[in-house]
Parts: sequence; structure tokens; C-alpha cells
Amino acid sequence: MEKSTQITTETAKKGKRHSRFLTVFARILIILLVLAVGAGSAVFFYAKYTKTHYTITFYQETSKKLSQSIRLAVISDIHNREYGEGNAKLISDISTLKPDLILFLGDMITKTDDHYEPMLNLISNLSQIAPCYGVLGNHESERIYYYDDRQLPDRFRNAGLNLLRNAQETIRIGADNIQLIGLEGTVYGFDEYGGRAFMDNVNFDPSAYCIVMNHIPILFDSKLSAYSYDLGIAGHVHGGIINLPFIGGLFSDEEGYFPRYYAGEYTVDGQKTLIISRGMGDSRPIPRINNMPELVIIDISGY
Repeated sequence: MEKSTQITTETAKKGKRHSRFLTVFARILIILLVLAVGAGSAVFFYAKYTKTHYTITFYQETSKKLSQSIRLAVISDIHNREYGEGNAKLISDISTLKPDLILFLGDMITKTDDHYEPMLNLISNLSQIAPCYGVLGNHESERIYYYDDRQLPDRFRNAGLNLLRNAQETIRIGADNIQLIGLEGTVYGFDEYGGRAFMDNVNFDPSAYCIVMNHIPILFDSKLSAYSYDLGIAGHVHGGIINLPFIGGLFSDEEGYFPRYYAGEYTVDGQKTLIISRGMGDSRPIPRINNMPELVIIDISGY
């Protein structure tokens, strides 16, 4: 009788331990499920938020070549997106910031979208605020050559954009000369499609502040480091798409995972400044995470 009672007691204890284990396991499972749902919801709402909002990022540069400050507003990789009806929010912000030049770094459109009137409208409105200059990105190039949209460059020009396609222009702002150079092409096409030949024949004005625009940032490190410019500006990499804390951007097409060039300010060849925009739009289904779209403002002052 005592032995039977002891067996029953041990069985009851095991049953209680098993029940407690199941209870703890169920609670952990519920917590993990709640965290997963919460994280998924946060990513969803953040991705949705980044389609309608952007930040304004300011950079401050100095140069002995300038007698006064100039301000550049930089729009990159907007991919046909509108911030407010007719881009009213973006136009209003740029008007308030009073730039001397507005620079477009390419990928204003998405290559598969036939309807890019919003970008023509944006250029038309911004050209009333300040002179607009720009280069083509890979989406424009593919739109022109693979989708046979040969009228695209002229449509941009007619809207008010001064396209620099392996070209330069010297712009007078106050008492200062700004030498603006716009380049086309990828790292692989720079030599083949005229970028190298053009740059080799540029007459760099030592008294002018020289800005080089190209859509793809890695070009500045691999192809342009030998040339005498002051400031390089690029886009294309969308801030690495996902920005990992303490690590940086996750991916770029040219450099793969954990690229060196993804967003922010860099020094190239130990002396030249390169600023890379995170861009203002998206061209792929992967959502931005910890990586807000941005309007870049660059203030360059003399000293």
C-alpha cells in the first residue's frame, strides 16, 4: 500500500513538472509570436511611412575657391514618386531652402513605367526656383535603349533640366565660378562609352569650384580618383536598402553585401569629397529598413 502511494506521488510530481514545462514553453512561444508580429508590423508601417515621408540631410563643405556660400539641393533616385499631390511637399521644402542650384543624380523614373509626367512636372516647377542640372541614371539609360524611349532626354530638357551627358558647364554664382561636370555610364562602360575620353579632355579651371555628378558612386573610387575635382555627388545605392546599426548599408549592385559606398560623406584619394544620397524613392520590392529617403542639401562656404 505504501509502495503504491509512493509511485502515485512520484507520477503526480512528474505530471506537475511536465505541466509547468508546457506552460513555460507556451508562454515563450506566445512571447516570440507577439515579438514576430510586432516586428513584422513595425517593418510594414515603416515601409509605408517611407513612401510618403523623407528627411532633409545637410552637409557643410568649405573651399578657398569661393568668396561666398552657395547651396545645392540634390534629388536622387526618386523613381517617379510624389511627395504630396503633384510633389507639392517637396517643391515647397526646396523653395523654402532657397538653393542656388538644384541637381538631379538620375533614376528620376522607373524603367518599366511609361507614365513619368510627375517627374516632368517636378522639374518644371523646380526650374522656377533655381537652375536645374542633372545626369541620367541606369533606369533612364535602360528606358532609352531597351524600351526605345528616345524622346526621354528631350522631354526632360523641355521641362527645364539641363542634362549633362559627358558634358560640362561653368556657372556663375555671385562672384564665383562653378565648374559642373556630368558623366554617364557604369564602372564597366566608363571607358567604352566615352566617359574616359571626355574626362581626359576636360580643361579643369583651377580657380573654379569643380563638382562632378555621376549616378554610380563606386565610379569615383575606381575611375575618377585621378581627376582634379573638388566635390563628387552620387546616388544609385539607396542607402544600402537596409541599414544595419553599427554596420551600415546591407547591399549594393556593384559591391554586393556590406558595401563601402552606400550613403553619407566620404574622402576619395585622400583629398576629394564624395557625398552619396540615400535617394528619395524605390525601384525594388524590398522595403527600406532604418533607411529613410532623403533630400540632400549641401552648403559650400568660402574661407
